[in-house]
Order: sequence, then structure tokens, then C-alpha cells
Amino acid sequence: MSEVTKIVSTRFLTPGKIVLICLLSVYSRGHIPNGSRMKTLRALLQWIDAKDSRIALMEMSDVKNELQGLESTMPDLSVYDVLVKEVWSISNMDSLHSLISGIDSRFFKPSESNKRITMSATSVLGHFLRRCFVEFKALAFDDRVILWKSFIHYRDQSKIDFESSLDDPARAQMDERIGFPHLPSLSEISPNTLLAVEDLNRLFEFQIEYMQKQGCSLPKNMVEDLEKILKYAFKTPSSVYYIKFLHGWRSGDYQEAFENLHRYFDYTMHNREKIFYQYALLNLAILQADFNCFSEAVWAIQETIKTARENKDNICLNFSLSWLYHFQKAHPNECPPPANSDDATIQFLRVKAKESGMVNLQSIVYLSEAKSLILSGGNPTLIFESILKSSYMNASLNLAESVGAQFLVQATFWTRLGVSALGSFYTDIFMKMFEDSSFVEDIVKAVCRKAYFLINKGNIEEGLKTLNAIEPAASQSLRIYQLWTTYKVLFEFKRATKNERLLVAKSLSRRLAAMPGVIEDCLLDINLAQIEYEMKIGNINTALSLASSSLDKAVADGSDVYNQLSYMTAYARILCQLGRHIRGYSLVMRCIAIADKACLVPAAMDAICQLCEIFNVVKQYQPVLAILDAILPLIIECENCELLGKAYLEMVDAIVGACDSEILPREMAVDRLHEYRSKIAHAVRFAKLAYEEYKKIEDIYKMTEIASKLALLYNDLGEEYKAERDEYASLVLELRRKREKAQQEITA
Repeated sequence: MSEVTKIVSTRFLTPGKIVLICLLSVYSRGHIPNGSRMKTLRALLQWIDAKDSRIALMEMSDVKNELQGLESTMPDLSVYDVLVKEVWSISNMDSLHSLISGIDSRFFKPSESNKRITMSATSVLGHFLRRCFVEFKALAFDDRVILWKSFIHYRDQSKIDFESSLDDPARAQMDERIGFPHLPSLSEISPNTLLAVEDLNRLFEFQIEYMQKQGCSLPKNMVEDLEKILKYAFKTPSSVYYIKFLHGWRSGDYQEAFENLHRYFDYTMHNREKIFYQYALLNLAILQADFNCFSEAVWAIQETIKTARENKDNICLNFSLSWLYHFQKAHPNECPPPANSDDATIQFLRVKAKESGMVNLQSIVYLSEAKSLILSGGNPTLIFESILKSSYMNASLNLAESVGAQFLVQATFWTRLGVSALGSFYTDIFMKMFEDSSFVEDIVKAVCRKAYFLINKGNIEEGLKTLNAIEPAASQSLRIYQLWTTYKVLFEFKRATKNERLLVAKSLSRRLAAMPGVIEDCLLDINLAQIEYEMKIGNINTALSLASSSLDKAVADGSDVYNQLSYMTAYARILCQLGRHIRGYSLVMRCIAIADKACLVPAAMDAICQLCEIFNVVKQYQPVLAILDAILPLIIECENCELLGKAYLEMVDAIVGACDSEILPREMAVDRLHEYRSKIAHAVRFAKLAYEEYKKIEDIYKMTEIASKLALLYNDLGEEYKAERDEYASLVLELRRKREKAQQEITA
């Protein structure tokens, strides 16, 4: 809309609908052959259908695109050409009045020739025509004048098409017949945009649905158009305020969102009494939670539950209880202790959702049950059963919006079982098949998870590229953009730490500490990365304190078992570096027992690798060889380069230690020299494998350590491996220079 354009509202009739009446008139007179009728009717139904919002934005160019290629019964003229002639035959207000006033006799009464009606009054098209007839009769004279002037502007878009469809003689006759030269000049008519209130409501409902699904804010031009509607429309639809509430919410403007939410429900409550009061409170609770006002959110959701019970609104009540359950799981310290256990709450929600016929909520409850079991380390069979029930409901009832959350839960489930390839597969399927029908928040989470998989596999550049590709979608909402930014900074921080770019890592560490609203899964990776950074710069006591406090908080909050085990293993690793191997051993054995019971394979493998390190320190090499030989296939399936590199490195230490203890140099006769060299060559192969894994994740410190070991191992193999020894000795010097240079970098 231009700056001088004003918006004028009617209840139903618009210039676009007059064009549709003309098209129906052309259709009823038999100017459309059988070959073009189906496509013409399809286009008509798309514009007329009450569930479609496109009629509010329909232009003559849209009509041309649909009808230009359809043949008519007139020679060398398309259906669009015939329609344009029909539109331009309306030469004055009297012609417009005759067109609409004659709807009843032209369409619904039997013709004199065949005694048959042209169109049924109860059909979709008949209902549209009758509505146009009634609404035109109800219009005041001034409103009819406004409609006529708007129609002149509207059809002027097809002026060139109209002139090109006539030859010169015919055009002259037509101009004389319809008085074309005597039409008022467009400059003499104020450029008003005529919109129907009903179409506006339909358009705004579509916009609300889109914003809720995509989680985005409004573009700048849409904000300007809304301001014009509020300024010029004689009756502002209340849904405009809800759109502005969503816009403020997604843009991070708390004040705008809060004010427009109150304004919207003030209007709806005035018109519909108090049946929507509980929904106002529900929206307020979600708004407060998104802006980290947790105590206000708890009050609002409790009021929502009370009001929904008073009004006997089971739909709102069940949804509110489900939301409160998830909020309590995410923020246990901000909520009062629940009256019932998680199992009792889920069972209650499942029964109520089934009684109310809320299949969408029922599917979500099954997913919540599966997620609760995953977080608490429950039975994998029960987890799979809950996921399967949710999947069946989503597939049989076509609940496309719930598929995204289901696939994310499945990806988490299989990853924790140690089958990372299957977890990545479910993430890929979701991104390729269900991206269009899913919420943008689920899409961003899936992309972040995919990038996390790729970086753990050693494909760092591909992972960062995948993450950067979703930035435009993530930037549409402040909260989702904060989630995306957190993962982005986290990946850069971990990379800088492993690259020994400690000054860069220090800056990124401060950014991570200031990130608002970090989700629990991301918080685990942030804390572990912070612990690794503190150990890298030599602050062992700080790292130990951070690991201890994170573990105590996770246990006190009853958070994810996997997170507790990860903190426990990190704590044991620091204890071992401080020389407290007995204390570390007891913690690691406890981790292994819990992880085995909960079938958390990655956590178990990490703890077992730490156990092997303890055994190597106390010179128990044979158990290490037996353990690693049994679990290496499981570690490979986890597709974690750091974990696999650590396993290979512990294997090298165990092989070398066993050789030194079993085959002492003074006992090394000629017949045993071959056996010694064979075992050392075996250690070399594992050391090279470990080096490649750490190279993928760019861990310079470990690469330097392994290169030093390889140089020593090649030295033990004899003079025939002198070239390899010198090569790795040079590599050690190169890596040390690279570390020193990286430590001086101050920018990412």
C-alpha cells in the first residue's frame, strides 16, 4: 500500500468479489467449454472458500494467472479475455446495480428456453452469490459509491488487456457503448483500498496460525499495514491485537506483547462475556515464562487451571496441566513441589485427554511419558512402547505438527542407546520430510542436534555450515535465536579450547556465561566445555569445584540421569589428574552401574574409558586390553571422535605397558625380539588411529602427545624405522609451534 492510500472497510463486498460475480456470469452463459470448466471452477472455489484467506489479497494479476491459458467458446479469446470484457462492460453505477440485483433472476430461476436453473442456491457458488445479493441490498448509498469508485481502480489493472483484446472498430464501438472516455479520471478519485471485515478476519486468522507455527515476528511492511488498518478501519478486528501480541512476543518486546495481549482479551471478553478469560491467563503464563519471569508464570498458570475448572473447560484445563508438568520438569526450583508424582500426573493427563477426545494432547502425553522415562533412565522397552503409541496416533490421525517432537525424542532415545547412526537418521528424516509441517522451534532444535552429531563425528566445517544455514529461520524469533546463538557460541568455544586459542576461548566463555534461557541439554555441554577450558589453562581446583557444584545441582534437581553421569565422570577425571585414583575409581564404578541399568551406552563407554585410564596408572594392563577389546565396537557405534580417540590411546598405553612388564630388556633374547616388535607395531597402529580421531576434532594437545608417543615407539622398533621416527619428531615440533601461535590469537 502506498503512503497516500486509505483503507475503507465494508462488511463483505469488495471489487474482487464483483469480478468473481462477472466470472460466474460468463460461466452461466456457456462461454466456458467443457475442457476449461474444471480448472475455472477450481479457481473459483479457491477464492470463494470460507477457509481461504487469498480473496482478501486477490488482484487482477492473480485472476489473469489462473485464467489466461484457458480457452473460451469465443474465437481467439481466453476465459480471461472474456472476463475482462465482462468487467469493462460495467460502465456506471446503474450497470453495477443491475449486475448484482439481477443475481436472483439470472442464476436461481428457471430460464425460458430449457426451464432449468443455472445454479443451485444451496451450492457453495450459490451461497456466495446470495450473500453478495443480500449484502449489496444492505449497503447505504454512500457505501455503494465507495464500492463503485474502488471497483474503477481495481479493474484499471486490466485496462491494457482490455484494449489489446479489441480491434480498432470494435474498440470504438465499445468505447461509445460503455462510455469509456467519460469515466472519471483516476486522479480525481481518492486511492482507497476497500477491504471486507470478514476477509480481514480471515486474513488475520491465517497470519496468527502462521506466526504460531513458524514462531516468527511480523515483517516491517506488515507492521505498517496493520497500523493503517488500525487508523482507517471503522471497526478494528480484535485479532489485530493478537497479531501484535505475537509480534512483540517473538521480537522480544515484553511491553508491547503484554499490552496487546490485555487489549485483545479486553475486546473478546467484552463481546463474548468471560469464556476466554482462562485463555488470556494461559497466554500470559507462556509469555511470562518465555521472558524468564517464572514466578509470574506459575501464578498465571495456577489461575488458568482454577478458572478452567470453574468454567468446565476441559480442553484448556488439560493443556494447562500438560504445560505446567513440562514447566516443572524444566524449572524445578521455580515451581512449588507437585502434589503427585510424574507417573500419576502423566496418567491423569492421559485419561483426561482421552475423555475429552483431545487426540493431539494424547499424543503429546505419550511423548511426555517417553521423555520422562528417558530422563529418569527408565526401561527402554517402555520408552519404545510410548513412542510407538504416539507415532501411531500421529500417523493415523495425520497430526503432522507432533511429528517433529516425536522424531526428536526418537533421535535422543537411539543416541543414548549407543546407535548414533539411527539417531542421526531420524533427525535427517524429520528435516527432509516434515520440515514444512513442523514448528520452527522443533526445526531449529533438530538442526542444532544434527550439527552436534556432525561435530562429534569430526565433520566440524560441515556441522558449522549446517548450523549457519538455519540462521534466517532462527532469527525470526528472539527466543529461538538465543537458542541458536547459544549452540553457535558453544561450538566455537569448544573448538577454540581444543585448538589452544585460549584468549579466544576466554572471550567465548564469558559470552556463554551471559546467555539467557539456556535449555538443560545445552547447559550440560556448556558446563563440560567450561570444565575442559579450566583444566586446559591449569585451573584444576576451579574445574573440580565447577564439576562438583554441577553434579550436586543435577542430583538435587532430579535432572536427567545422563547429565548426572556426565558430571560424575568429569569429576572422576579431575580427581585422577590430582592423583586421587581410589576416589575416582569408586565414582567411575558407580557411573558404570547406573549407566548399565539405564542402558545409557555413551555414558557407560565414557566411564569405562576413564576406568581403563585408572587401571593403566596402577599398571593393571591386561584388564584394560580385555575391556577395550570387548567394548570398542560399541564405542565406534557412538560416533564420537573424542571418546574413540581416548579408547585407542588407552589401548596404546596398555599394550606398551604390558610389553614393558612382560618382556624386560634384560630378558629380551633374539627369539623374543620379534614378539616385542610385533606388539609395539600393534600399538603404533592404534596410536595412528587415535591421532586421526583427535585430528578430526582439532585437539592440538592430544595430537602433540600422540605424535611424541609415536616417535618413541618407532625408536623402539629399531633403525629401520628411523625415517618415521624423525617424521613424527618433526611433527611434534611443528605442533608445539602451532600451539604457541594459537595461544597468542585474540580473535576467532
